[in-house]
Amino acid sequence: MTTAIPREALRRIVTCLVTAETNLTRADTRRGGAEDPAAWADDRLWSVGSVPLDSLETVNAGAALYEMFGLEALQHDATRGPPTTVGAWLDDIARFLRGEDASLTVMTSGSTGRPKPCVHAIRDLQAEARHFGAMLPDVRRVIALVPAHHIYGLIWTALLPATLDVPVVAATAMTLPPLEQGDLIVAVPDHWRALARARRSWPAGVAGVSAGAPLDDALAETLLDAGLDRLLVVYGSSETGGVAVRALPDAGYTLLPRWRFAETTGPDAAVIRDRHGNETVLPDILDVAADGRFAVIGRRDGAVQVGGVNVWPEQVADVLRQCPGIADAAVRLGDQHRLKAFVVPVHSEDQNALLDRLIPYVRRFLLPEQRPTSYALGSVLPRTALGKPCDWT
Repeated sequence: MTTAIPREALRRIVTCLVTAETNLTRADTRRGGAEDPAAWADDRLWSVGSVPLDSLETVNAGAALYEMFGLEALQHDATRGPPTTVGAWLDDIARFLRGEDASLTVMTSGSTGRPKPCVHAIRDLQAEARHFGAMLPDVRRVIALVPAHHIYGLIWTALLPATLDVPVVAATAMTLPPLEQGDLIVAVPDHWRALARARRSWPAGVAGVSAGAPLDDALAETLLDAGLDRLLVVYGSSETGGVAVRALPDAGYTLLPRWRFAETTGPDAAVIRDRHGNETVLPDILDVAADGRFAVIGRRDGAVQVGGVNVWPEQVADVLRQCPGIADAAVRLGDQHRLKAFVVPVHSEDQNALLDRLIPYVRRFLLPEQRPTSYALGSVLPRTALGKPCDWT
C-alpha cells in the first residue's frame, strides 16, 4: 500500500498550513514574507521564519494538522508526546494516509461566518491534478503565488508538481524569480492585475493559471498581448475542488472529467453530479450551451470575491449603517476589485469630519477584505429613473 500524497507535496501542504495557522496568532510585526516550504527540512523544529513556535502555537498547529488530515486515531508515545520536527510530522501523516480511501479536509475561505470543513477523497484530487498535467505537458517548473493548504494551491502547487515531477518555487507577485520557458505561474486575479501593471513583456513559453475569483477578459487580453504564452482559469470551490476550466481568450468553461450537469442546457443550470451520482448545487447562476460549455453569470447569494475571499456587500452595508451619523449605505465591488461605499449622512455635516469618524469604525468592525477603499457621500442612495438601486462613479 502506497502513501496517498508524495512526501514533497505533503511537505508543502503541511508547512503552508502551519505558517497560516501561526500567523493568525502573531502580530503583524512578526509576520515574514513568503518562505519556501523547501526550507522546512526534516530535522527542522517547528518555527515560522526564525521565530520558534511557542507552546500555544504548537498546540494550534497540531490541531490544524489533525483537522486537515483526520488524525484522530493517530497514536503518539505518551513519554515523548507529539512530534517536534517537520520530518516526524510528515512521517506520521504519511503513515496515516495510506490506503485507497484516504481523504483530507480543507476549510472554506470567507469573511463572514465560521469556515466550513470540506472533505475530499485524495484520489479525486490526484485525478484532477493528472488531468491538468495532461493539459500542460510542457511545464518544467511551478511558480507558486498561493499557499498549498487551500484547495486551489493544494492541487496546483502540491499535487500537480508531484504529478509532473517538477520543482516548485514560492514567490510573490513582486518577487518573481527570473522566468524561464516552461514556467507555470499559479496565482489569483489580484496577483494577475499587479503583474499586468508591473510587467510589459513575458519570456517565451511562460504560462499562467488563475482561480479564486473571476478574471476579467480585458485583463487576460493584456497579459496575453504582453507575451504570456497561455492562461487558464479554473472554476471551482473549497466544497467541490475544480469544476471546470477555460483557456483564455475562449469564453466557455468545460467541465472536468469527474463532473456532469444534472441539467445540460438552460440559463440556470447550477446542479452538477459526480461519478458516484452525488449532486452539488453550485453558488452561481450559469448559462450552459448545448455543447456543455458554460459562462458564469453571477452569484446566487450576492457575494463578491475580494482577494479570493467571499464578501457580502449587503452585510458590509449593514455594518456601515450602524455607524453613528450614517442614515443609509450601499456597497458594491469597485473597478479595482475592492469594495466601494456610498453613504448618506444623518445630518448635513462636514464630509471630512464624517469620514474621520467612519474610517476608524470600519477598521474596528470589518476585516481588511470587507473594508471599502473609496467612499461617496450624498443625500440619497443612487437609483435609476425606475427607482432601482444603481451604480455610482
